[in-house]
Amino acid sequence: MFSIQPIGLRLALSILVSMGVTTACVSNPSAPVQIPTNASGNLDDLMLVDCLLPSQVRQLGTKMTYMAPRRYIKTTKTDCGIRGGEFVLYDRSDYRSALQTLLPKAESGDPVAQTYVGEIYEKGLGLPKPDYAAAASWYRKAAQAGHQPAQTNLGTLYERGLGVTQDKAAALNWYRKATGVAEDNLMFESRLKAERAAYQRELAVRNQVVSSLRSQLQTAKARSASSVPATQTTTASAPPANKQAIERVATSLKREAASEAEQINRQIHAVKEVRKAEELREASSATSSKSGKKSAQMGKLELTLREQQRSLVDTENRLSMLVP
Repeated sequence: MFSIQPIGLRLALSILVSMGVTTACVSNPSAPVQIPTNASGNLDDLMLVDCLLPSQVRQLGTKMTYMAPRRYIKTTKTDCGIRGGEFVLYDRSDYRSALQTLLPKAESGDPVAQTYVGEIYEKGLGLPKPDYAAAASWYRKAAQAGHQPAQTNLGTLYERGLGVTQDKAAALNWYRKATGVAEDNLMFESRLKAERAAYQRELAVRNQVVSSLRSQLQTAKARSASSVPATQTTTASAPPANKQAIERVATSLKREAASEAEQINRQIHAVKEVRKAEELREASSATSSKSGKKSAQMGKLELTLREQQRSLVDTENRLSMLVP
């Protein structure tokens, strides 16, 4: 039985921050991730997934115990399974099966799957043509659940008038929600710090995966060049990964990195729009100090996003070297 005592949100966050506890999606960021490096490993284990971790029981002080919300992290299929998480595995190198794989999870209310389905409809991936109205519908469901990428994407559709009536004010409102400008400074700083830590862990996982893929591809090429029979190098229960299979995984991860880099580019655009609006408000409002803080927040967020974008572009370039 959990004992929950009434406590102000800002006070609770202050205590959590002072204790080094954050509420964003970070789960043991320093915990090692097991990445298979042998050529006989299951390549599906190298696919990155959005892993929904189980809830944690946390204690605040000596009297308050509470159940923390479930958290999403980007990790490998194997690592997610070890942590007891849930995920939907789909291959970006095969757009034809992506919608079929993601739709059941999206229909069950998963905001990450809903955002991916919206992306498929918006870009027409594996479809005859884009369906912006369907994309807006799926983005809205995820956005209303508080999923920030979906809020950014929905704002983009409103700004461009795709699938919805063009409405710059509605676009700005969704951008504000996505960037967290409506939060107070303490909540914003706590979330930004947690997101930085989470992304550093994600970057480490991506680097391990790329290194493992490169090692396996070199092994597969060497085996092919020397014409060594597979039965001499592996057992029947663990067939070697062939060159085509490794390249398929690399292609999928490359497309994912490109998609995430594009998503971050949209977030940077949203930050710029919000920052511009805050600066205009600061120029015409008596509450300039408060507006100035919001503008400074947007500056910090933009720097963080640009750092993430650079790392994703680097990952995409490294993966391009593994595929023809």
